[in-house]
Amino acid sequence: MFLSYRKPTPSRGDINSQSGLALVVTLILLLVLMLMGSGIAYIASMQSDLVSAVANKPLSIEAGETCFDNAIDWFTTSAGKTWVNGSGLPYDLAATGAPLAGKTVLADTIPLGQTDSRSAKFKDRAGRASYSSCIVEKLASTSSLGIGSEVGTSNGYGISTFTYTIRITAIGNYNVPLTGSVINKVFWQSNSSRSVLEAVVQYTP
Repeated sequence: MFLSYRKPTPSRGDINSQSGLALVVTLILLLVLMLMGSGIAYIASMQSDLVSAVANKPLSIEAGETCFDNAIDWFTTSAGKTWVNGSGLPYDLAATGAPLAGKTVLADTIPLGQTDSRSAKFKDRAGRASYSSCIVEKLASTSSLGIGSEVGTSNGYGISTFTYTIRITAIGNYNVPLTGSVINKVFWQSNSSRSVLEAVVQYTP
């Protein structure tokens, strides 16, 4: 006696339900993969911005230090001497129309007496590093008398020497889009950098 067994053929309803379940599982897996990819892309973008900020910070600091150099040079000009010898009120040298408006790190780093033969990439980066504010303010002035003579032999003590204490406050920028001295937020770059520096110097004409 032989017994035969035949596997029952699934009904059309069973096949449709299995196909629907596979489709749902596939869609869920695709959604999970998409969320993972978006998360990884976001983290990579944040890390890239952090690296750019750290890498470009020295350029914005260099721009602020360029303000110090240019301001001290300005003190030796006729306008600078008038300001130093006067009341010395706060004056933004980098404001629109002021003597140091539009200065960049590139202009301050050209070797003296030489032609600028540096690479185009260097010039591009240095040209985007500038300061949008360079405020000078005279804090104090002191004088020291010249060498005198014995009492009764002369009525003068020579020329007096003045030493001025001046505070310089600079805002250095790298790749920061500006409208005048105000940041243009519409064209802000993710790798932009801004630094605020302050120095107190003693200046003797």
